Amino acid sequence: MRPAAIVIPLLLVNSANAQLDTVQVLTRSALLELVTDNHPAVRQAMLRTDMGDAAVRSARGAFDPKAVAGYTEKTFDNKEYYSLLDAGLKVPTWFGAELFGGFQNTRGEFLNDVDLTPEDGLLKAGVSVPLGQGLFIDKRRADLRKAQAYQDMAEAERLRLLNDVYYDALTDHLEWIAAYQRLGIARAAVEQADVRLVGIRGSFRGGDRPAIDTLEALLQVQDRLMRLRDAEVQFRNATLILSNHLWDDVLRPLEIAPSVIPDTVDLRAPVAPTNVDTLISRAMDEHPKLLELAGKLEQLEVEQRLRSEYLKPQLDLNYTFLANGGLVSNGPGTAWDPADRQWGVGFSMPLFLRKERGDLTLAQLRRTGSQLDIERERQQIRTTIGRRNNELALTEQQVLLGGSMVANYSQLLGGENRRFQAGESSLFLVNQREVALLDSQLKQVDLVAKLRKAHFVLDKDAGILWRQVAEQLNQTP
Repeated sequence: MRPAAIVIPLLLVNSANAQLDTVQVLTRSALLELVTDNHPAVRQAMLRTDMGDAAVRSARGAFDPKAVAGYTEKTFDNKEYYSLLDAGLKVPTWFGAELFGGFQNTRGEFLNDVDLTPEDGLLKAGVSVPLGQGLFIDKRRADLRKAQAYQDMAEAERLRLLNDVYYDALTDHLEWIAAYQRLGIARAAVEQADVRLVGIRGSFRGGDRPAIDTLEALLQVQDRLMRLRDAEVQFRNATLILSNHLWDDVLRPLEIAPSVIPDTVDLRAPVAPTNVDTLISRAMDEHPKLLELAGKLEQLEVEQRLRSEYLKPQLDLNYTFLANGGLVSNGPGTAWDPADRQWGVGFSMPLFLRKERGDLTLAQLRRTGSQLDIERERQQIRTTIGRRNNELALTEQQVLLGGSMVANYSQLLGGENRRFQAGESSLFLVNQREVALLDSQLKQVDLVAKLRKAHFVLDKDAGILWRQVAEQLNQTP
């Protein structure tokens, strides 16, 4: 996303850093778009996909055709002892067989009869097939399957990193909004105390209030100012912390300007209830940690299959068709004869297989350990989701109770103000009611922020926060 997605933004860049300045609001969506596009941790997470692709590409290289050539010549005492040329192309296949073709040409006075070739050279094409060990799986195929499993693991790690980055950004954004609301409450309290101080001083001059009430009202103003200064510092600190998540497209840090304010609507929790069973089911299918463990298990299963294959004897069949090199130029007497061939069989097998059986046992034990890791992680995720859901339900009740308390404290303050105006109460009691209302309002802000954070925590622990963000931004996960 370009910074223009924020309402009327202006990027101010100097030699030290860049500053994000806007005359309106920084919404959650705008924040998430900036984080998604420019945050270094998000870019690092995206590298995991490239690393997985590179691993698969490297493993596929074992199946690349390979050109081979060798030339040896010996001359001594004005005699050409021998000249040996052997060149060709080998093509590995997914089925374990290896195709090959080439050209061989030899000459010299002291050639071994086995190395003799026609004057035009010898064409050859054939296949090497493992009939025992390596028929169903070999190291090349195992390495490729492991790389594909690593690719899945890298993708799962990317999602896990995105979960963490988004959660940190969203919770810091919540703290910023809550600090802004606390600042607004503190400012309103100062204004109310100032108005009362002016009124009390007027009543004192008119002889309706004693001088001690003016001192009481002044102390109220000073107390509210202390609270206001503390709220201002908290808001500035929350702004700085949130700025840590903001970067431009050339990785320069951005700072939120003092004129930027949050959208308090982003503090509200979603209305739709969370179905725990559905959430657990999604977590079992999509949780990045489980996906990582599944990829590791797949690698171990491939390793176990490979170790099982090593228990078989090596039995390799080689069959090669031969033809005179003059066949290329259609020379006389160079027609291809199917009877011209070369073939052979190779066999080998350890007698005790102690190494192979030991390696297989280790592979089986590692696979069993990985399966146990998955089951343990599944249970931990179920427990965590259940615990987070209980905390969320409790916080919802606290928010409702806190809202009722704010309303009740407001009624008490209104009644105390009416009694004070009628001369039936004291400024001290009014102040006590105001302090109680102020504390309940601040606590309610914290509870509302805690409730919204509880939803983020639940999605994060279920491993789907990255998907929620992608859906909110209308992007492909």
